[in-house]
This record gives sequence, C-alpha cells and structure tokens, in this order.
Amino acid sequence: MRNFHYNIDPRDFQKFQAFAETAAERLGDFFNEVGKNSNFNVNTATQAVKPKVMRIDLAEDENNVYIFAELPGVAKEDVNVTMTEDRVVTISGNKRKLYDDNLKVVRGERNYGEFTRQITIESEIEADKISATFRDGVLTVTLPKPEPVRPKTVNINIQ
Repeated sequence: MRNFHYNIDPRDFQKFQAFAETAAERLGDFFNEVGKNSNFNVNTATQAVKPKVMRIDLAEDENNVYIFAELPGVAKEDVNVTMTEDRVVTISGNKRKLYDDNLKVVRGERNYGEFTRQITIESEIEADKISATFRDGVLTVTLPKPEPVRPKTVNINIQ
C-alpha cells in the first residue's frame, strides 16, 4: 500500500473557498431566476434571506496591498474595517432597508442585515499606516508594505 503525502498551501484553500462561494452564489441566483419565472406560489417577501458575501478584489503592487469591496446601498457609517496581528482583515457592517417595514413587498430580491468578510493578507503590512476610502459603493482599503531593509555600506580603511 502506498503512502501519499500532501503539502497543502493555505492559499490553495482560499482560492477554492472563493471559487465555492462564487459558484454557490451563481447557483442560488440561477434557482431564484427559475423560481421567478415559474408558476410556483412562493411569497419571496416572507422568506428569510441570508446576506450574500460581498465581492472583493485583492490586488498589490510593490508598495501596497489593496482590497476593493463592493458595498452597494451601504452607508459609510455602517462599515467597520479591522486587522488582527496575524494580518486578517475583517470588513463588517449592516445594510439597512431604505423603506418602512409596513410596506407590503411584492418581490424582494435585495439582501439586508449584517455582513462580514475576512481576508488573510500574505504580505507584511505596516499596520499604523493602513487607510480606507469609501466612494460610489466601493470600499478601498490600502495596506502599505514595509520598505525593504537595505544593507548599510560601510567604508573600510585599508592600511
């Protein structure tokens, strides 16, 4: 019998997790569309809807790591961004309804409520220089990388 050894890189799991979340969302969207176009008597306004995971892009250059998170319909005041010592960035918040609960919703396709997303950053980060901006429904978190340590040059006298 052969012994198999697997070296699993955490980045592989993160790639799979992102793929699985996207695939689950798209499959859910497909079944929602099928349900809308069928003759089933389903009142979507009374169904409990789990808030979807926000969509992000993670990018970097030689100086920074960037997180771009889509948060349409969310107020800046309702978003919170934190980073732990082990470089896990958490984006959380609350998407509020824009209308009164007394309205009878004929079709409810939007998600409301609390949301959270955690992103592990591979690079070293200067935590005291992190910044974030929120514009047009997109949160941009800029995580500066530390400057590389350059060796000092010392002149040596020849005798």
